Amino acid sequence: MSLAADARDAVRARPYLLAALRAGVVNYAAAAAELDLGDDEAVAAALRRFADDLPPLEADPRDAAVTMRSGVGLVGEDVEETDEDPVLSVAGVDLAGGGPLTAIIAEGEVDPTVLAAVLSRLDAESVVVDAAGVAGDALAVVVPRRQGAAALRVVESAVSDLYT
Repeated sequence: MSLAADARDAVRARPYLLAALRAGVVNYAAAAAELDLGDDEAVAAALRRFADDLPPLEADPRDAAVTMRSGVGLVGEDVEETDEDPVLSVAGVDLAGGGPLTAIIAEGEVDPTVLAAVLSRLDAESVVVDAAGVAGDALAVVVPRRQGAAALRVVESAVSDLYT
């Protein structure tokens, strides 16, 4: 494999670096040193060429209503079995009302790209995410109750200020 191909693969393994290349905010010498693929100058040149081929990040705000639902928990552990529709269900594991967590729900123009942005921003704000998912036109993230208000603000901001 060529050095250029190795550099592209290394960048794709680091989504933060891929986003920085697309945003045009990379110090190529520092990025090459971090990737540690060999001759830093050659790697930096390969990164410059790769960045030129990438689409730039563009604003892609979405229209979605964001709400918060307190008192969510794991059915069978935190919450007794219920006829209530779960807030989030993954592989037969349901989160529904009656527990110690808070769900932030966005309904509208949401997809996995929005979920990725939401999770990245929640991580940057040190908000713990206990569960997350997206299906159809709904996205849900479940966080500890005390972090519900902060998570609500982050999700609202991520949806309205999305870059893809």
